[in-house]
Amino acid sequence: MSQATFEWDGAQSHHTGMLSVQMNPRVRGVFHAMAAAAPGEAMVGAPGLAALENLERAGLVRSVIRMRDQPQDAGPIADGGMAMMAAGVFEGAEDTDDGVTDGALMIQLERDADVDALQAAFMRDPACETASRVPIRYLAAAPRTASRKTRRKPGASTAAPAASPPSATPLWNLQRINWLDARAKPGFRDADQIRVAVLDSGIQPDHPDLDGLITSYVYGHPNLPGVSGPKDYIGHGTHVAGTIAAAINNAIGIQGVCRCELRAWKIFDDETDYSAFSNSFVYYVNPVMYRRALADCIRERVDVINLSIGGPARPDPQEQRLFDRLIQQGCTIVAAMGNGRQSGSRISYPAKIRGVIAVGATNINDRVASFSNRGAHISVAAPGVGIWSTLPTYPGQTGFSAVPGPGGRPIEGRRRRRETDYDSWNGTSMATPHVAGAAALTLAKQRLPGSAVKARLEATADKVPGMGGAAFHPDYGYGRINLSRLIG
Repeated sequence: MSQATFEWDGAQSHHTGMLSVQMNPRVRGVFHAMAAAAPGEAMVGAPGLAALENLERAGLVRSVIRMRDQPQDAGPIADGGMAMMAAGVFEGAEDTDDGVTDGALMIQLERDADVDALQAAFMRDPACETASRVPIRYLAAAPRTASRKTRRKPGASTAAPAASPPSATPLWNLQRINWLDARAKPGFRDADQIRVAVLDSGIQPDHPDLDGLITSYVYGHPNLPGVSGPKDYIGHGTHVAGTIAAAINNAIGIQGVCRCELRAWKIFDDETDYSAFSNSFVYYVNPVMYRRALADCIRERVDVINLSIGGPARPDPQEQRLFDRLIQQGCTIVAAMGNGRQSGSRISYPAKIRGVIAVGATNINDRVASFSNRGAHISVAAPGVGIWSTLPTYPGQTGFSAVPGPGGRPIEGRRRRRETDYDSWNGTSMATPHVAGAAALTLAKQRLPGSAVKARLEATADKVPGMGGAAFHPDYGYGRINLSRLIG
């Protein structure tokens, strides 16, 4: 049985040619001084902005994007190009006045070789607080390819394989976490009032098992260069959402861990990136969409965030700042440990960020999954092997093979098709939404800060045999979650 993985251990850790810059409030004065200066003296005293202007004149700047979202027709803050727009990044900040993304920029250069020099110039700039390369974040699931035989639903489209989950209700993963026992407890309260955010590849809001359950869906960013439409081509976000909140007892497909106020943010654009490591075209998290989504979660004061993504590089200051704000606000953040066990369990972020609930994966026998990362930062484990959940009802792909193009440059070849409707996937990505749903049920019973939710999940987890009687184990954390004990 072949597998197509979403996680590439050994691939590059940072985006090519990209720089994250945080300007400080003094930039207002710098901007106004530049606007009044003679053209030849406009960037005097601002080495970062001057270096950016020089690169732009040479045609070496692809884009400068303000992290604070702009309307579709938003243009440069003033004549003079992208460097002047960067200088005026605080113009209009009074409209939001939340300090979440004000002053934050994402700069994309044509050549990676120019990034270090531009970073050094910005770090000498009095108008700049931080300048850093941008970590890559990618999905942490291992879906089966569509080449295997599946149970096709009657009347299903032949454009892509369609699968249906087994008839057992509930499925093994919900049985293992004592889902039915928890829901049968006197006074059980579902999570209808709890705001759960899924930041992922998108979602199909009208999927038969999700229809009417998605309260909001953000996918469009008209001022970004990449294309991002409403469809979840990869299917990962729809799969994660189904594990959390697929309709319960509707006689369709599967059942989610809880009912909740599910909000979705698409943090991937619809364009692939070439990975030399895997010689294929893959989907990476779009760093602007991702950070804007985190900022939205701060503004909307969501209760739980599911992040079935990861990457080996530490957060840059901009990403870390957003997580710090969310954790200070009391948000419960749940993230995947990663699937690199067979490559040495390289640390993955954001799971490693302090205050985040890091989730490992277990199989039907309560043993650690063969791919699940281990580490001292793991919090708990949850089922993550053979997890049936929702997939878009339309065709899609998890990526493309690479074939030689003009001049020998790789171009997209055969697409790696995914199933439609439902499928059984593996990954710490699939374990993480079990814990996000469990966190939502915890909050439905009692409003707690994220740190207390984390402590309760750890205190009520089952000590599985693989832990050897220890209170904590780097493969399982404090154990595999148990909903009955959690809300008991």
